[in-house]
Amino acid sequence: MTASAARSISTDPVSLWGHVIEGFQGTNRHLHRTIAQEFSLTAAESEAVLRLGRSPAHRLPMTELAGQVAFSTGGVSKVADRLARRSLARRVANEEDRRVIFLQLTPEGVEVAGRLRARVHEVVQATFVDVLGAERALAVAEAMAVLAEARRG
Repeated sequence: MTASAARSISTDPVSLWGHVIEGFQGTNRHLHRTIAQEFSLTAAESEAVLRLGRSPAHRLPMTELAGQVAFSTGGVSKVADRLARRSLARRVANEEDRRVIFLQLTPEGVEVAGRLRARVHEVVQATFVDVLGAERALAVAEAMAVLAEARRG
């Protein structure tokens, strides 16, 4: 859709939301296809690796990770198992509270997280920022942050 076509979009809330969803889903599918092809990671695995990669000591309590990625604890456990089989992450007991189990990236996982983040940056730049322009991309991100905050509180 061109910029002129974008200005002719219906202001009906259902249509507006439909355009948001279609744009997001198409862009997100492209991103995850690229990641799957290049890193052999599912969307859930790549999200976990990215979040662990930017966390202190490259680890998070598994329950916190589950909350961040909107998975059940069982879902995160399956992701942890798959990442562990690939030697990208391991479960680590918390020394102060044995009830808490961390998922922590291995050195190989840290390296993959860095490459993954760089590739996600490239794809998002090309398919989101470059298509919309920096100002519109920022406006979309700010609008989505407002919606997320409204749902939390």
